[in-house]
Amino acid sequence: MTPTSDRTLPTITIRPYRDRDWEGVCRVHDRAQPAEFQGSCDLRGMRPLAKNPHIAKLFPLCRKFVACEGKKVVGIMALYERYIILLYIDPDYQGRGIGGRLLQLAINLIGSPTWTIVMAGNRNAIGFYEKFGFRKVEAFENTVSGYPCTFVRMKRYNQ
Repeated sequence: MTPTSDRTLPTITIRPYRDRDWEGVCRVHDRAQPAEFQGSCDLRGMRPLAKNPHIAKLFPLCRKFVACEGKKVVGIMALYERYIILLYIDPDYQGRGIGGRLLQLAINLIGSPTWTIVMAGNRNAIGFYEKFGFRKVEAFENTVSGYPCTFVRMKRYNQ
């Protein structure tokens, strides 16, 4: 018998988003959002994805992809023009290369330059994007649900 630590990780597939994925996408976003806000913005500013008016307007206009384990959505990426506007991985699936696969897909689809915006205090996200050649372009202030936050705009040119 093979020890648990030697088991192969489940196969993750990446495919275009389907309307029936919405519930899973919301679950992934809502589970990952606290880590995004930690050290960046007042946690009271968090909103479930399904109740975010900005995303409600933008999401239908985006090219969207999901990462799935079987039928379960474990990651989401949404692209609008040259921007990655959403890239979330369920916390239980982070550290398995899923985010990198989604990000590489985004870079391939968007071309150069590719942009994203992250919360300035989200060091994990900033470091993740930097590993793929993104660089900080500017920091700016804005609000999330009425709470002030600092954001960083990041840009990547093809290398």
